[in-house]
Amino acid sequence: MKKILIITYYWPPKGGVGVQRWLKLSKYLCKENYDITIYTTKDGVSTLEDSTLEESVPSGLNILKHTIFEPQKYFKSFFKKRFSSDFLLKKETGLVNQLMLWLRANLFVPDSRCFWIKPSISFLDNYLRENPVDVIVSSGPPHSMHMIALGLKNKHNFKWIADFRDPWTGIEYFDNLPLLSRVIKKHKKLEKQVFNQADCTLTVSPSWSLDFGKMGAKKNVFLTNGFDPDDYTLTASKKVLSYFKIGYFGLYNESRDHDFFWKTIKKICIDSPQFNKDLKFLFSGEVYQDFFKKITSYQMHDKFQYYNYLNHKESIENMMQCDMLLVSQGDERAINGRIPAKLFEYIGTKKPILAIGKKGSDLEKIINNISYAWFVEFDNITLLYTTILEIYSLRQLDTKYSDDISRFSREYQAKKLIKLIDEI
Repeated sequence: MKKILIITYYWPPKGGVGVQRWLKLSKYLCKENYDITIYTTKDGVSTLEDSTLEESVPSGLNILKHTIFEPQKYFKSFFKKRFSSDFLLKKETGLVNQLMLWLRANLFVPDSRCFWIKPSISFLDNYLRENPVDVIVSSGPPHSMHMIALGLKNKHNFKWIADFRDPWTGIEYFDNLPLLSRVIKKHKKLEKQVFNQADCTLTVSPSWSLDFGKMGAKKNVFLTNGFDPDDYTLTASKKVLSYFKIGYFGLYNESRDHDFFWKTIKKICIDSPQFNKDLKFLFSGEVYQDFFKKITSYQMHDKFQYYNYLNHKESIENMMQCDMLLVSQGDERAINGRIPAKLFEYIGTKKPILAIGKKGSDLEKIINNISYAWFVEFDNITLLYTTILEIYSLRQLDTKYSDDISRFSREYQAKKLIKLIDEI
């Protein structure tokens, strides 16, 4: 029985997609009789909480928690301001916001959890002397988790998998941060050390895996995000044909909000009074500041059902009640490998999916192999128009899709991970 230590900042009761990857993989690794230990924070800051995810924590899992110092706690108190989920993605205006962004970018490397690195190395060094493991997995971002594993690598005999749920210096907003030149160099130096020292660099998409290989990763492998079949024990309610509900779940920032989508929806509403009568939206997740002004300008505000946050169980329940599930990419750097994690939960529902993104991206390649998913490239109004109407017409048919989607299940992915662990 191999012993695995997983270093992750995100763990229940924290919520969001950052929690689910290693929570769900741990669940199925335990079922395969792997001895899993989780190392996480005792009192870490999170904008989201989801106690329902604790239902997926395997019984008997060894969880180590250690206190963390986080400067954003004090920033929040001092500036009387809550950090939004897309704080680093936005172009900040106002002196206070710009000051916070500059401080965050230049004083805390690789991220604001950097003060947890040395205490964690010391804590885990002592722990591993008494409890050696075969494999350590570090899950980033925050990339401070990789620095903890790097600090332990030369002290103990283990194989190291550095898992990147997002790129480091290759992430879309990195070049837009107000970084000093010496800080940029430090980021690149630390990133290179991780690539050079990790026995395997794991990530969530083929394109990012290739990018990491070009940047010097010793062994670069991808394992996409997925869905847990155990989350879909609900029986979908009887189909109601009095509306056509379009659902979106997750962060919806300005880069993911495309004018051509709303213009097309508006045109269909004008051309088809019945579509206009049936149309409803269900959005769950943080939206940017002026989002509802835009919705009002397109006269869609009275069609909206909006939740700032739904826990994981509620999200699945609401997905199951939608007639079309929307995925929207931002047209920006790293887009080829950007596969929204919610896509896989959409796939698990076997509900029609509409994805808007870049031609040739990893997202398009997945969509093209799902019979109940449609892909539309940016600004293709004609295709978007016909696609939405095609999906709209399907709700009358109550079609049952028979696609084999097991390759996206967390159980199947855990077995792929086991094979990878055996190979390194």
